[in-house]
Amino acid sequence: MFKKQYLAVFSAVVLATSLLPTGSQAATGTKNLQAKYNNIKVLYNGATVPTTIEPFIVNGTTYIPLRMMAGVFNKEVEWNGTSYTITVKDQADAQHAAELSARDAQIRTLQSKIDTLNQQISDLEDDLDDAKNKDDDDDVDDRMDDLEDALNDDYGDFRGVEWDITLSGDEDDIDVEIALDFDEYEDELDQSDFEDLVENVIEDIWDEFEDADVTGEIVDSSNNDKTEYDFDGDASDEEISFEDDVIN
Repeated sequence: MFKKQYLAVFSAVVLATSLLPTGSQAATGTKNLQAKYNNIKVLYNGATVPTTIEPFIVNGTTYIPLRMMAGVFNKEVEWNGTSYTITVKDQADAQHAAELSARDAQIRTLQSKIDTLNQQISDLEDDLDDAKNKDDDDDVDDRMDDLEDALNDDYGDFRGVEWDITLSGDEDDIDVEIALDFDEYEDELDQSDFEDLVENVIEDIWDEFEDADVTGEIVDSSNNDKTEYDFDGDASDEEISFEDDVIN
């Protein structure tokens, strides 16, 4: 059975915001209030919450101890008697804090392992790129050597004259040197012979390296490889120039 309802008169200092002015109107002082006790119980998830201070009703509002409910919700309550301030904050749980600390340590360990694995992956990718680039470079070098041999086979005795053709560079830019003994053969050739040879050589180069820009020179092997003629081929428009004159 419920405890018999009764009234009590008591004094309180700032009992609740519903009882005293708020904000700029707040004030301190003493006020006589009537509190109604009616054997009020507080249940949390069906279980009675124990308290040494019984809840009561004032002017239709039920008041329960803050510290009691703070314990229910795992909160801490602090009272500052100097500033008349109540502070509510999360309750420190030693076991929970230890679990969080251990979990943080595990996360740091895992992150360190992840960083190490990422670095290893990056190193492997770099190694693969280096290997691929080396293979590509080796492939270009092999193709360049094969092309040089083919050019000398095809044009080494062009127009009955001995020529020596040397290639260097890469798949985008190829340098050509065509050596001729001018002391022996100069009287047998005219400029059209040089232009025809250059045109044939550059077109064969483009058959193998279609995007390569070609620059070259015809040198006198009997005079310390002195340059006698310059030529170039622009792959973008397949234009061939000899001594700055377009021949194709």
